Amino acid sequence: MGPTTATTLMHGFALARASSFASRLSAVVGRRASARTHDGRVAAIPVFSSRVRARGWNANAPWSRHAGRGVAVPARAASPAGGGGGGGGFLPDAPRNVPPPTPKRSGPRPTKKRFNGDDALAPRDVKEKRDEGMRLSKALAMLGVASRRGAEEIIFAGRVTVNGALVEQPQHAVSPSRDVIAVDGRAVDGGLAAESAHRYFALNKPKGYLCSNKPGKATTGIGENKLVLDLFEDYRAAWRKKHPGKLPPRLFTVGRLDVNTTGLLLVTTDGQWCQRVAHPSAEIVKSYVLTASARPTKAQVTRMAEGCVVDGRKVTPRRVESLENAKDGGPANRVLVDVVDGRNREVRELAAAAGVGVKKLKRVRVGGLRMPGELPLGKYMTLKPHQVAYVLDRGLANNERAGEETGRGMGKSF
Repeated sequence: MGPTTATTLMHGFALARASSFASRLSAVVGRRASARTHDGRVAAIPVFSSRVRARGWNANAPWSRHAGRGVAVPARAASPAGGGGGGGGFLPDAPRNVPPPTPKRSGPRPTKKRFNGDDALAPRDVKEKRDEGMRLSKALAMLGVASRRGAEEIIFAGRVTVNGALVEQPQHAVSPSRDVIAVDGRAVDGGLAAESAHRYFALNKPKGYLCSNKPGKATTGIGENKLVLDLFEDYRAAWRKKHPGKLPPRLFTVGRLDVNTTGLLLVTTDGQWCQRVAHPSAEIVKSYVLTASARPTKAQVTRMAEGCVVDGRKVTPRRVESLENAKDGGPANRVLVDVVDGRNREVRELAAAAGVGVKKLKRVRVGGLRMPGELPLGKYMTLKPHQVAYVLDRGLANNERAGEETGRGMGKSF
């Protein structure tokens, strides 16, 4: 055999080895591609070594001579206790730490407890605060006898006794739950002490009613104007029937509307919330729709937007827009006015300064709460908690304003 023949045989042997290696490599790659599981992992691939397969060794174990050579062993069946997974020399998959499903609620939704200052006090402090009492004038107002100023007048007149003793100081400390308070010899009970929560109402105020606790002289017609709180007589009657022998809680009007103005008026038993909404520092926007006696000109609308002096102070409305092109189908002689100060007859003074005659004036929105279109004139409705929150929601108030600018939020014609 010559040198040429030997070289040819060596080349042929090398080609045969290379083709065998390539075929085995392609087989391994194909098996890996076909053995990929649904979650993206690669299952174990049977080894090619019959010796390893016969003895069942773990070729990937650290002590195995096959370790680090990419030799795989057959995947073992998952044990029932392990919950599946593992195999190929790996430990079984650990059980997943999945929380149990939330049970379905049965019955009414639980009422969330609202935080107040007493929640942060220790039981001893709560007891001391309850026993130290409150001012007598405040207690009479809470019991529904009169306002704080009216209660002070009753006390100074010598008409109030506490546990049988005459008291003439409004600052006298009493506890409505322990002391017996009497006015003109008759014990008083009820008011907010008998209520578990405050009440909030939305009233569609009619014309000819005063926002006051005392009747006054009528500005239109003959006689005296009726009071807004007279419209809540059925509420008081129902409360007395539920709490016999007790006085109903005192109602407050949140701000005021003059006797000739109609529309949305808030009424509540919560004096603090009433003060917060009505005070100008809260910057709660009130929207009014003014119906003029004639279609106002652009100059008059601009003049109203510039503001005027009311009660010795310059006031400027937040917005004054003509509703001539509103999409609610109402008359063209209307003007939308947004104010914050809430001074007496502010909108009427703005119109008078611009030479606009006022035919009708109606309040349609307070903060983010718009007057419900289904509320009849002279009727009231109890506000739900989310509706009470609408009043102080500035973001919702901005959304309502955007709807008014396009005419979509005006509802029915005013």
